[in-house]
Amino acid sequence: MKYEGHFLLWYIILMPFAKLGFPYYTTNIISWLITCLSVWLILDKAPAKFYKRVLLIFTFPLIYLFPIVSRCYCLIPLAIVLMCIFYKDRKEKPLRYLLSIVLLANTHVIMLGMVGIVVLDYIWEIYKDSKNISVKEKKKRVNGLIIIIILLIITILPLVGCLNTNQTLGNTNNFALKVLRAIFYQPLLIIGRIFYFFMSNTNISTFSAFIFSVVLTLLFHEITNDPFTYLKVFLCVMWQCLIYSFIYNSSLQRASAVIFILLYFKWTNAFKENKKIKDTEKRILNLFWILLVIINIIGGILYITIYEIPCNYSNAYKMGDWINENLSDGSIILNGPKVEFTSSIIPYVKKDIKFYQITGNRYFSYAIWDNQNDVDIELDDIKQLSNIFGKNEKLYYIYSNDKVYVDTEEIEEINTIQECMDKGIFKELYYILDESMEAESYIIYEVNLY
Repeated sequence: MKYEGHFLLWYIILMPFAKLGFPYYTTNIISWLITCLSVWLILDKAPAKFYKRVLLIFTFPLIYLFPIVSRCYCLIPLAIVLMCIFYKDRKEKPLRYLLSIVLLANTHVIMLGMVGIVVLDYIWEIYKDSKNISVKEKKKRVNGLIIIIILLIITILPLVGCLNTNQTLGNTNNFALKVLRAIFYQPLLIIGRIFYFFMSNTNISTFSAFIFSVVLTLLFHEITNDPFTYLKVFLCVMWQCLIYSFIYNSSLQRASAVIFILLYFKWTNAFKENKKIKDTEKRILNLFWILLVIINIIGGILYITIYEIPCNYSNAYKMGDWINENLSDGSIILNGPKVEFTSSIIPYVKKDIKFYQITGNRYFSYAIWDNQNDVDIELDDIKQLSNIFGKNEKLYYIYSNDKVYVDTEEIEEINTIQECMDKGIFKELYYILDESMEAESYIIYEVNLY
């Protein structure tokens, strides 16, 4: 966790299937099943009219992003829906509500802001109720709180130091500029990603921003007259914006988490006494809710039919096809640091070909995140391979990256590759450079050590 920068839960879920040799698409089945569970709970438990529940589950995140793209984000809807279900009885049965918060904390760092807000909210409730509840009741709530705080510390503690060990994180150059991006640019980017149909890359549509602001205003006009609810939502979203500015870039999956933050506050406020709203306001609100869902459905259909099915979601399979056609059984593909992009080729390689990480001196079939993953590779490291591999070995080297413009940390590897080409050790065979910066780029070289 210290080197990879993600929580452990998702990998614990995948581990038994990986260890038992299940095929790679098992991860997609797991994501699909987790999302199906979330959908079933929404249909069965959400305090909204049935047509609204049906419309919600056919939005882009639940119909595509979480069940199809297999990553830890599929746990976010499940955790939030469980929090919503257990919220009503949180005082009588505090532990299950608090454990669902721990589950949310184990999904992704973008949700830690919301975790902090709801935990502080729960502590405030204990304080407010302390004079009106029995000692036994108070002890039950406090004990539950102590248990989940300990679990949260255990969850987060292994990540300490990851900003220093993972070179893809923690670049805080232009601190003031990144703060401004978090406050002004990232919220608009999230809006644009939620309303994907009205967004072209990062160019945000004025129309989508307007629609979203109207929906948000009407939504909270319906569910609360408490200004602290507005503040809590703002802080949850602002935490994500800070993460996107300082640590991770935003993506469709990450931005979609905002929808479920709104769902949580709408769902949980349905249990509270709220002011009556006029029929006209309710009709307008329903109209915009339906519009939001329709936009998401259209965006989802367009994304699947225009981008997902006919285009490359990843260039890894194209490189895998080239390897199958051009390399022979027994070949060995070498890799320097950052094997996470090269490892995505492996599911598409049908021949008996091994992958070897030079900086870790090991074969790999998946990305291993440790202190060898970001070690610079030098010419001497390449020359030393003659002590490991014989003259008859067919060796190749892959340079891989997720964007065309490389980070400064990767310049060392590029310089080493250039030195190897100048000395005749490397010969370029094939490359895939993705200019859209949406998929991985690859260059493969033939290696001659002798």
